[in-house]
This record gives sequence, C-alpha cells and structure tokens, in this order.
Amino acid sequence: MWATVLAVLAFIVAPLAVVVASSFTATGYLAFPPEGFSLEWYGAAARNSTFVDSFLTSLQLALAVAAICALVSIPASYAIARHPGRTATLLEQVFLSPLMLPAVVFGLGLLFVLSALGYRGTFVGGLLGHVIIASPFVIRSVLAGFRDMDPHLEDAAMSLGASRLRAFLTVTLPSVLGSAMSGLVFAFVISFDEAVVTLFLTGPSFETLPVTIFTYVQYSNDPTIAAVSTVLIAISFVLVALTMRSPKDSDDR
Repeated sequence: MWATVLAVLAFIVAPLAVVVASSFTATGYLAFPPEGFSLEWYGAAARNSTFVDSFLTSLQLALAVAAICALVSIPASYAIARHPGRTATLLEQVFLSPLMLPAVVFGLGLLFVLSALGYRGTFVGGLLGHVIIASPFVIRSVLAGFRDMDPHLEDAAMSLGASRLRAFLTVTLPSVLGSAMSGLVFAFVISFDEAVVTLFLTGPSFETLPVTIFTYVQYSNDPTIAAVSTVLIAISFVLVALTMRSPKDSDDR
C-alpha cells in the first residue's frame, strides 16, 4: 500500500523536480541532470521585461479575481446554505457548472462573447473569464463552512439585539473565515496559473505569465523558462501551505 502511495507521489513530484533542477544548470540550454550550478537564469528572467510585465499582469489579475470572488461567492454561498430548496439547488448547480465544462470549449465560447462585446484581448475580458473559472472553488469551500456551522449561533446574536448584518459580520463570517480564506487562495492560484482559457483571451495589451511561458518555450530552449517555472512552483507551494493552515487556525480560535 505504502509503496503504491510513494510511487504515485514520486510520479507527481518528478516533473517538478526536473524543472527545478534544470533551472540551476550552467549550460545555455535545458539539461537534466544539470551541468554545473548557476543562478544566472534567474537574473536573466528578472531582466526580461516580457516576463516581468506578464508576471505583474498575472499578479494584478489574480488579486482582482480573489477580491471579486469574495464579494460574489460569500453572499451567494450564504443564501444557498440558509435557504435550501429547489431554487438554492439550481443556483448551486449554475455556480458550479464551469467545473464541468472543458476548458477549451469554455475558452472558445468566451472568446466569441468577448469579441462581440469588444473586450477581447483586454484585462477586463480576462478578469471576467477568470472570475467564472475561479468562483466555483470559492463557492464549494464557503458552502461547506456555512453548512457545518450551527445556524442557531446567528439566531442567538439577533435575539440579543444584533441586526442581521451585524450578526453576519461578527458571528457568521468569522466562523467560516478559514473556509473562505482557503477558497480565496485557491481562486488566486487558479487565476495566476490559468493558461488554457487565457490563450483565447490574450491580446497585444494583455498577456499573463503562463501564456508568456507557453509562447516562449515554442521558440527558445534556454533555462530561463525553467527559472520562471520554479518561481511559479514556489509561489504555488507557499499558497497551498497557507491554505492547509487556514482551517486549523480557525478551529484553534
């Protein structure tokens, strides 16, 4: 049993290990095992304005996606959890439907819609697409938190004179904060790393880092791309670690 688990983990981690190791090679081309040790490719990536600009675009986009998902998904999850029924079930299915669509099909459909609206190749168009992709993950996480919470806590707060809004802000929301933070971190990571759908949405004035990597690797074989990928891997690992800590911190409180 443990041998199978370790074999699966090794299979998952091996590609990441190859990329990280290749980023430190001293040669002018991707090589594994790396030949020598050098950090010059990280410097080359930092000096490459295309990588820097697309990184900043991805960062701004992911932060905006997380913020909008918080404003939309948390109230929607609260309404679905507190008013169960056919309408709530239908709304839940609508919000989660992007999870069931192939990314290529969704990206192509979004391309047609944004082209008709005049937002193709713009930050706003990318933001709209990423919010649709990321919001189901926030909905799932926050819904689980609301459904695990005892609704009588909010009723008790209102019976003591708190308004519904104050009870939500001071009792309900802190109780699901761990679930909400986990969902928002996932929304950030999903937006930051999204490539398939974003390929349909990019333009001369809007290009994210994953799309830049995809384009760069088609025409170049130097280890700069491995250095950039290693930075992305490190960011993802840090955010996932924070996500794993959030529910525990919430329980401790």
